[in-house]
Amino acid sequence: MPSSVRVGITIDCPDPETVAAFWEKFLGYERRPHKPASTYVSIDKPADFVGPPHLTFQRVSEPKTGKSRAHLDLFVEHALPMVDEMIADGAYLVKVTEAGEWTTRILQDPAGSEFCVIGPD
Repeated sequence: MPSSVRVGITIDCPDPETVAAFWEKFLGYERRPHKPASTYVSIDKPADFVGPPHLTFQRVSEPKTGKSRAHLDLFVEHALPMVDEMIADGAYLVKVTEAGEWTTRILQDPAGSEFCVIGPD
């Protein structure tokens, strides 16, 4: 077993710059350098930040079809203000489900990838 494993998630999208900027804002991540004209844009948490793994956005030419098998879940203390801001920045609300005091809002980011914002309003 390796002594250190760093998990990364790569998300296919048509415009990695736009999608990375969206997630950079809402996760508090920072852009990582890549070579000019790269098909990748990566964002990562600052060194002192506790959060999900490293994310890379990869430019692909084919459109998204069907539901994603993997997605991000964002657990927050107050879901509604964050969801409203995400929608204002290009996300789309897909569905809302209630489970006791928790509300799960399924959204799509500007590239159409699903994610959930989970928490009370």
